[in-house]
Amino acid sequence: MKSSLFFSLGFLCLCISLLPSFSTSTILFQGFVWASSDEAGGWWNHLKPLVPEIAASGAEYVWLPPPSNADKNGRQGYLPKRLYDLDTSSYGNKEELKSLVATFQQSGVKAVSDIVINHRMPESNDSNGRNSVFEGGTPDSRLDWGVAEICRDDPEYQGTGNPDTGMGWGGVPDIDHTSTRVQQELSDWMNWLKTEVGFSGWRFDMVLGYAPKFTKLYIDNTKPEFSVGELFQKVHLGSDNKPLTNQDEHRNTLVNWVNEVGSGVLTFDFTTKMILGYATYPFPEDKIMLGYVYILTHPGHPSIFYHDYFERENGIKENIKSLSAIRKRNGITATSTINILAAEADLYMANIDNKIIVKIGPNGNLGNLLPSNAQVATKGQDYAVWELK
Repeated sequence: MKSSLFFSLGFLCLCISLLPSFSTSTILFQGFVWASSDEAGGWWNHLKPLVPEIAASGAEYVWLPPPSNADKNGRQGYLPKRLYDLDTSSYGNKEELKSLVATFQQSGVKAVSDIVINHRMPESNDSNGRNSVFEGGTPDSRLDWGVAEICRDDPEYQGTGNPDTGMGWGGVPDIDHTSTRVQQELSDWMNWLKTEVGFSGWRFDMVLGYAPKFTKLYIDNTKPEFSVGELFQKVHLGSDNKPLTNQDEHRNTLVNWVNEVGSGVLTFDFTTKMILGYATYPFPEDKIMLGYVYILTHPGHPSIFYHDYFERENGIKENIKSLSAIRKRNGITATSTINILAAEADLYMANIDNKIIVKIGPNGNLGNLLPSNAQVATKGQDYAVWELK
């Protein structure tokens, strides 16, 4: 197995890839923030004129939020209701979304949809007063489910399906993914998102909510070009309430999930994210660029966060573009090799693939760490990147 890293400053994450297609230098752009659902005029319309700038970041894929109708208490889309209804999303309507995805495609960027299928909000009560009547958003019965599609160990909703195969989600019915009807109709809906809207990949929400074999099933049934799962769990803490030095068990959970799913899936590195979160939370504003220097020069699939790219000052957008160009020009990939030259409190240096050297930290006393054939490619406050000629 070859492992590959997927880091994001929004999520700071690791992805592990089993297929050679992810040995390339894939970059993901997270194209929204939590408040995007409140954007005046709709987020799809807001994002469309920004497509050229997103493409200029070097990203091959843009991750968009859940596109379907959702509960009023979950405008961001993570409490989905009528899945086929793309006209009453807080982000805009179906035609606006299709136009946005097409514009991205014309600029060489493919769209990834957030897929929330662990749980789903009912539309109304059944004849027995149970809040368990689902509507799919079409004139026919597709995704029009009831208690049979709710896990039986979800007592609040009195489901009659099979027991949950993963972690429960309080306050919302957990869907029974062992149901062949659920499997077929969700697969059909996802394939419809590909053919009708133009999505090329999936970001699976809350994958701990159902067994890995079902993520594999949905990937195999829909054949996305890109897929990543959100497997969130807390790191192990010591008696001082700080992360333990050894987090192998936590990280191995991610590795094991990827191994079990297969099918080229990736997963976010919440191990790294949470360790850094405890150490540096909130992430210092003046250190954000150093994070991007690291993820855009090191092995992995980096991710660029909308807020950092468009809403921060001090020229961070142009610096990100420069680093992405260096990464692509030198062919840095998920399987690149790394040789750490220095790792001190005020100086970190590494050689990647014998093609670039990166330095992070205020210490400028590099001694003999920098070879004579190194030429500066970019530099800024407390960082520099050299290309080896």
